[in-house]
Amino acid sequence: MTWPIVQISERAKGQIEKGSLWIFSNEFVSKIKGIKSGTWIDFHCRGQFVAYGYVNPHSLITGRVCSRTPVLDRKGLFLSLIERSLNRRKDFFEFGSYRAVFAESDWLSGLIVDVYENSKGTVLVAQSNTAGMDEARSDWQDALVKIFKPSGLVVKADSAIRRLEEIKNFTEVILGNEQELSQGQVLEDGVSFAADFVNGQKTGFFLDQRDNRLFLKKKSKSLKILDLCSYSGGWGISALSGGAQHVTFVDQSEEALALVTKGLALNDFSLERASLIKSDVFDFLEKNAEKFDVVVADPPAFIKSKKNMNQGLKAYAKLNSLALSKLAPGGVLYTCSCSFHLSESEFEKILIDEVQKARRECRVLFRGTQAGDHPWILNRPESKYLKCLGFKVE
Repeated sequence: MTWPIVQISERAKGQIEKGSLWIFSNEFVSKIKGIKSGTWIDFHCRGQFVAYGYVNPHSLITGRVCSRTPVLDRKGLFLSLIERSLNRRKDFFEFGSYRAVFAESDWLSGLIVDVYENSKGTVLVAQSNTAGMDEARSDWQDALVKIFKPSGLVVKADSAIRRLEEIKNFTEVILGNEQELSQGQVLEDGVSFAADFVNGQKTGFFLDQRDNRLFLKKKSKSLKILDLCSYSGGWGISALSGGAQHVTFVDQSEEALALVTKGLALNDFSLERASLIKSDVFDFLEKNAEKFDVVVADPPAFIKSKKNMNQGLKAYAKLNSLALSKLAPGGVLYTCSCSFHLSESEFEKILIDEVQKARRECRVLFRGTQAGDHPWILNRPESKYLKCLGFKVE
């Protein structure tokens, strides 16, 4: 099959050759205003082929690259790229749940696929985040079904990125029973978590924090822990399995706390070891006088775009200031940011400022990032987003 051709600048060509998979609006030589969002394209520079991917004239990231060699069969491209992504993740199959496709890291910009194994088979939850992946949906869905033969497949298209792409949200159950998929389970290191693969956040569970949760689990025996923005209880339930004395779960979502309750029951944890509080975390922290041995602050991304950078910086500062005030002497704060637009150094500067204001002394015990099945590419910085720092406060 032949594809439409657009011309890109020498600069864009050079960036692609260095590993970038994004082409910005000011890097096009051809006029693309009239091209339909999600159209798959051959990118040329001075008449020579450079890459294959798709465009969205409404987005600042106007072009996205999926191959640096010519493509005649798009369905075949998806099969090949997904199979290659699985070969990179053989060490993660034993977990039962893992990320099989991670967007730019696997040359599939705009597509994420998580795998959840259970006794009834394999459930896949895919996120389509761009117009191009929406347009090619039949191709990558067919590839996923052929490779995994899943009992369940859910496509979720509800991320904040879609607003920037100017495309509508949707969620669709392609395979499986919707009710069963909304009452799913995730197994991690011998611990069970309740998950809603249809209506839950992201793909139903936050697999990217696996390594960071396991570190806390090993350090949680007999401790009193506060799990902020707990969602389904990934941090707190893992800590209980590691012997934590008590965990307070705080989330403003009733549905999230219902998942925590189910997760506690799945692991036969006594309700006496847990408190579930429906509240905005800032309100809770300002009104609650209790002290904890460990505080986990794992909020949603406060900085979803550069436009709300200042507002997001203030939110991270306030959250960490309040979290520090809830620690007993010698307590440990595990604090995270999943905002791509906030660099690791900027995040650490916020923490340093708040520690200094509180006149506390902190010693770093742990530095973490996204789990290895969410790989980040050294020359593709857009693939790195998660920061996690654990430090003891005296």
